[in-house]
Amino acid sequence: MRFLSCAARYFTAFLLGVILPVLLPAQEVTSSLSETPSKAALKAQLITLRDSFVSQIKAEGFKPNLPPPEIVIDNPPSYGRYENERNLLHISAWESLPPDQEARFVRLADILHNGQSPQELFEEGVHRWVFVHELSHWWQACQHKITDDHYAVEYGANRIAAAYWRLKDPAFMERRAKHFRAIMALAPDPVPAGESKEKFFSANYEKLAGTPVYTWYQSAMVVEASDETPAPCFRQTLQ
Repeated sequence: MRFLSCAARYFTAFLLGVILPVLLPAQEVTSSLSETPSKAALKAQLITLRDSFVSQIKAEGFKPNLPPPEIVIDNPPSYGRYENERNLLHISAWESLPPDQEARFVRLADILHNGQSPQELFEEGVHRWVFVHELSHWWQACQHKITDDHYAVEYGANRIAAAYWRLKDPAFMERRAKHFRAIMALAPDPVPAGESKEKFFSANYEKLAGTPVYTWYQSAMVVEASDETPAPCFRQTLQ
């Protein structure tokens, strides 16, 4: 699709060096690397968050039909990925980022100017938001809701993650919503005139993944989920 290639090139040029830290896939790192003390501590932290998420699902009256996903720290594309086929949740670690990736978070911190260091931006965005978003895909797998309707799957995961953080840490969710609004303000709407944003996303999902257009979509979904009135409770988003 000519529009798609043009849009991707335009967004890449527009956002290069601006919000690229949250747009490009992280460099793949083999999982055979020895686990450092800091990675062991990170894994323990993520296990605690994972177990809290699963416990809250059970507290809402649901019974997962899959065990909690195993956590693998191996720097996947987009910094986090739930692998449905093997029930694995892949996540990135700051210490494993190559210098160019760290530099992008430095630029993002300079642009947002919100008092957070580059590492703090990374860890809050990846180890809290992205991680719970991917856990939400795990819950969708429990319900057999991972389908070819990619927009519904991604929006549903963002909706679950937003409701979870509204419940557990409202201040964090407010910061995330503000963060994604800032990203949207930096770039125009990429959806072609007259096209449904949902259909366009689902039809071009494989081409969009890992591009600035994809990140614009994710940002728009989080903002939309945050603006939902009345805000759904966590239990409602799990149904």
